[in-house]
Amino acid sequence: MRARSFFLAAVFLTIASADNSIVPFYKEALKTLSYQDTYELQEKSRALNIEATKKRRYINLDAGIMYGATNAKLLKHHFNNTDIGITDTIDIFGKSVEKIHLIQLQMKEDRLLMQVQKEKLFLSLLSMITAYRVSEEKLQLYQKLYQTQQTLLNAVRSAVKAGSMPMIELTRLENIMALIEAQKNQEEQIVTMMKAQLKLYGPRHAIPQLSSSRLHSDLQRFLANSPQLKLNDNKARQFSQKIKQIGKSWMPDAIVGANQVYNNDPTDNGNNYTLSMGLSMHFDGGMSHDMEKQKVDALRINSQKKSMEIERTAQYIAWKTQYQAAKRSFASLSRTLKNTNVTLKNMKTAFLKHYIDLNTYLQTIKEGLAIHEAEIDAKYKMIKNAVILNMLSQGAIYE
Repeated sequence: MRARSFFLAAVFLTIASADNSIVPFYKEALKTLSYQDTYELQEKSRALNIEATKKRRYINLDAGIMYGATNAKLLKHHFNNTDIGITDTIDIFGKSVEKIHLIQLQMKEDRLLMQVQKEKLFLSLLSMITAYRVSEEKLQLYQKLYQTQQTLLNAVRSAVKAGSMPMIELTRLENIMALIEAQKNQEEQIVTMMKAQLKLYGPRHAIPQLSSSRLHSDLQRFLANSPQLKLNDNKARQFSQKIKQIGKSWMPDAIVGANQVYNNDPTDNGNNYTLSMGLSMHFDGGMSHDMEKQKVDALRINSQKKSMEIERTAQYIAWKTQYQAAKRSFASLSRTLKNTNVTLKNMKTAFLKHYIDLNTYLQTIKEGLAIHEAEIDAKYKMIKNAVILNMLSQGAIYE
């Protein structure tokens, strides 16, 4: 009893062992799928846009050149003139700063959208790994069962040969062995297929064991690390930033210009140049309506936050409830399985001594097999839900 209690304590109290084992495999899957490369290229594009916007604030040049030839009635020959001009529009009130702030918020949105994709990948990989480990343990279960019953089959053959057991019992047992072997082969095929699929994501890492994990998560940290909620807040800030940008759009820009005219008209004063300075203002009749639209959109996004928090909280409750139910089932099934194994051993002896018939013995095997499979399912369901809550609350998968 003490040994059994120690085993259960080891399963329930080992902190984050399954959490840590999955991280290297998950990180390699990110590299395999080029998640980081895609994100870095997007961020590079945003950064270049910011640099271009900064330079356009003070250097936004417009250059032009015109050449003309004129025939005058009082002159024997035509004359020509060349006009070279250059102007620079300067953002003296920092309107471009608001645009840069908006791009920075878009960069943050890119990062949050990537985090949402990372979460989906993590959950998908965890489901695949869990299914693989479940199938692997069930394969081991059928392999052990086949070996055990092979020993019984040999004993029955000896009994039939000695005349102490009818041939029909041997035939029926051989049929059962064939079914067990078929199930074993099927589980082996599933394990091989799942392993090959997982290796596509992490070719250089071993598939995580998911041995055990204790739940060390709470709702506050789970919500605080949620990229979906952060993304909603970011969208609301983007609309607010657009309002500021529209509000500054009417503010004037300084226009500085210079013109040089080359003129060979003998009646004129020849070449001349001009320096100019002025203000340029842009008025849009729909500006006020655009601002109101952005305000409405910002309110709409903010109003969605509560429903998203409820949805995210419901996810947390579902995963935690599944963990707790699986934990209780695992503990109960483990105790039951211990008694079942003792019973199965006794029933095997009773069958060989003709105290029970083959049907009774096979029914005991069937019941024991069902309990063992249910225990495996409960264990990995417990581990899977603990890993989900732990990793999503820690935020490590989003880095």
